[in-house]
Amino acid sequence: MTPAREIVLGGVVAALFAWIVLTALEWQPETATFPLLIGFAGLGLAVWGLVSDVLRWRSAVAGDNGSNAEDTARARAAFAWIAVFFVLVLFAGFRWGLPLAVLAYYRLEARVGWVAAVSAAAACAAFLHVAVVYLYLPLYEGVLWAW
Repeated sequence: MTPAREIVLGGVVAALFAWIVLTALEWQPETATFPLLIGFAGLGLAVWGLVSDVLRWRSAVAGDNGSNAEDTARARAAFAWIAVFFVLVLFAGFRWGLPLAVLAYYRLEARVGWVAAVSAAAACAAFLHVAVVYLYLPLYEGVLWAW
């Protein structure tokens, strides 16, 4: 993906998270807690990525006019992992699908050890458990649990 496209994509994602935060600010505190938490975290990461893309674009060589095969492969892999996330959440629900996606990503793509991958998945599962139990958030159960 070209730097200009990455900047546009980062701007769109930052605008989406800013809209989520602004919308959630009008809700009752109990309802707004989870969207604000996710919205601020996503906005921070999106702005960080956007600034990083702008700085990289400014320091890029003037003769570089496109992406190479490695960039294309990385972009395809990123979209493949997004698809894996959605499929796992669709079938297993958030409480099981998201930790499974985290485990698969860290073990297969990031190539970290089993301890780190399982720890990240357990932290994700613990966060979702706290969201369900203490914030009373009903999470999507998944197609498999409905059968």
